[in-house]
Amino acid sequence: MKIDVVQRNYAAKEKLMDLIDKKIQRFEKYLDSHASAKVVLSKAGKQERYKMEITIKSKNLFVRSEVESDNMYANLDTCLAKIERQIVRIAGKVKDSVKSIDPQSLLFFDDVPEIEPAKIVKNKEFEIDRMTEEQAIDQLELLGNDFYIYKDNETGNVNVLYKRSDGDYGLIKTK
Repeated sequence: MKIDVVQRNYAAKEKLMDLIDKKIQRFEKYLDSHASAKVVLSKAGKQERYKMEITIKSKNLFVRSEVESDNMYANLDTCLAKIERQIVRIAGKVKDSVKSIDPQSLLFFDDVPEIEPAKIVKNKEFEIDRMTEEQAIDQLELLGNDFYIYKDNETGNVNVLYKRSDGDYGLIKTK
């Protein structure tokens, strides 16, 4: 598996780099030969907070995990646990993207967990209004939701405005 490590405002020691390589290579047994992983290491803010993002791509598979804490080694274990959970969940759904999982080979589980497929429990229908980004932000705040869907006044395209964990906003634009 090809592993790319990107360091942003953070200089990883050789020990951490070796550990990242060793632990991510363990996932190779689940994935095809063209799988690749990207690891982004960064220092978040001026405090001693470190952020790790791991993305693994393979045929018909895309899993990602992002963790922030004061310890990069703890971030690695937490990210890998999340990645394994996603791979186990996907293994039951997409047979050709993940090889069969042997319970003895799991890193973070004792047995392959029984995962219930998610189901739609509530349907909502609403009309999408045309508005500016500023108006959408106002609506998002008034409703107290995490996201808001609207049509852009200028383009007429449907956009999704969402509140980020840092308190700012994100915008997903469609074509």
